Amino acid sequence: MEYRKLREIVIGECEKLSESAAYSGAWNDGGSDVLRNRLNSFHRGLVVKYDLRPSEVDELDTKEVGEPKEFESVINSYKMELAKHIKL
Repeated sequence: MEYRKLREIVIGECEKLSESAAYSGAWNDGGSDVLRNRLNSFHRGLVVKYDLRPSEVDELDTKEVGEPKEFESVINSYKMELAKHIKL
């Protein structure tokens, strides 16, 4: 999986968590801030791993990152949503 797709999936999950918390009347963000922080630290780790300069950070979008363990539950949730839309 490319980093761009992983980021899209995780940000989408963050938005769902925030909306769910807002609709239920919670005073917190439903855990979306924690998920965003995990994504940001993963991003920083990739920048260090690939030794990217600030002008090269955009190249990170096309890097293959696989399915990181940090986001396993989010990715599985996304896959289940995709599977619901499959018509046989």
